[in-house]
Amino acid sequence: MRRNKLILSSTLAGLLLTSAGVAVAAKGPGGGPPSPDHMFERLDLNKDGEITREEAETAREQRFQAADTNGDGLLSREEMTAAREARAAERQDRRFAKLDTNEDGLLSPEEMAAGPRGERRAGMFDRVDENGDGKITRAEAEAMHQRMQERRGER
Repeated sequence: MRRNKLILSSTLAGLLLTSAGVAVAAKGPGGGPPSPDHMFERLDLNKDGEITREEAETAREQRFQAADTNGDGLLSREEMTAAREARAAERQDRRFAKLDTNEDGLLSPEEMAAGPRGERRAGMFDRVDENGDGKITRAEAEAMHQRMQERRGER
């Protein structure tokens, strides 16, 4: 099952990247690959749960046309930058809406801590605090730094 999800995700990511064309490839949260849900939202134009080649091509053309603000059929660096910034603002708005659980238009420290990044930060603290005493020593921080370097192949 996990392998099938990985294959589907990889296939859809490839489809999205090739169909996004020159207009700029979409990225998922945190700059990683887009999720299948996000890809289907963008590419399954008739919302039937399947993406046809025609839908992928139409979505690519629509993204290009939306980025081509002067309508000359070409994208300038400025148009690409503006399109990228508009998508980033949309992503930020979606993230904000997910975190703003009481829908007051403001984020409290509690809402931020409850979000996915807050959970990752809490998990990171626990991983660094090897002896579980609620404190991070210099030795624990250095050990974590070394493990991260080794994972990246820096040592």
